[in-house]
Amino acid sequence: MDSATQRRWTTQQFAQLLANEDAQRHLMTYGWVEGMPVIFADPQDQVEEIMGFASVHGRAVLLAVGIQEYNELQLWHITIPSPIFDRVPPLPSGTILEHLCIRQAQNRLRPFRVPFWAHSAAIHEIPCFVRNDVRSVNQLTAKSDS
Repeated sequence: MDSATQRRWTTQQFAQLLANEDAQRHLMTYGWVEGMPVIFADPQDQVEEIMGFASVHGRAVLLAVGIQEYNELQLWHITIPSPIFDRVPPLPSGTILEHLCIRQAQNRLRPFRVPFWAHSAAIHEIPCFVRNDVRSVNQLTAKSDS
């Protein structure tokens, strides 16, 4: 599946979540705020490229990664790079989001860094609406339709 189709699907799934007040409250408990920049990405996108988009905003972002073939939507909160985090070595050039997310899914909040950042940032997964949790998404969207 091409990247544009993948992003369109991810955007639609995320829009369904935002249409529901319960989902919004859930996202807020994990750091999302109304007006927060959202970056829609493909698991095969390079981390450096996506973090370049994140850097433009100068604030925390929500990363939405969709895998339509598996009906999977992953949501990740990414902080701004900051000296409060341990400075870790930069990820190797060519690292893709899928590898970053797999590595981070095993930790609640873990610093990472790309070469053009002086400081590390932290990433954490927003649980519940991820990993094929289609039933919950469908239940929430059905609730908002009624």
